[in-house]
Amino acid sequence: MTGCTAQFECNVTAADDKFLKKFEGCFLPESEWTHLAHIRVAWIYLNSEREESALARIRDGILRYNTEVLGRRHKYHETVTVAYTRIVASRIRRDEPWVEFAKRIDDLLDTRLPISLRYYSKEHLFSDAARKSYVKPDVLDLPGPNLK
Repeated sequence: MTGCTAQFECNVTAADDKFLKKFEGCFLPESEWTHLAHIRVAWIYLNSEREESALARIRDGILRYNTEVLGRRHKYHETVTVAYTRIVASRIRRDEPWVEFAKRIDDLLDTRLPISLRYYSKEHLFSDAARKSYVKPDVLDLPGPNLK
């Protein structure tokens, strides 16, 4: 992954590669599959690929992990995945490693008031339609390009 071919080349370190390999191979322990880990996966892919292909790999990876490790494929939420991918993409800085990025994303980690609720009403975000396929925000536009 450290091939350094994307817009913010070379932010990804050997430690990030190791983490990603554990995730992709479904060797990451369930206890380590936290909200922060989801964001780190997005950050790694977004630092290594264009946003559209990064989103596809994020989606596929989460679905595979949820199925093979957690046995809970049905817990995957398409709109949340797209929304967080776009938010993370909008926050990436050139030459900023993960450890520095992680220091400034407290608002992305707040479980009491998820950042996604700045963009979506609860009813809209937590609908069956939003879980199954991407729905546009009903409160505020997401940052970045429209990814699907």
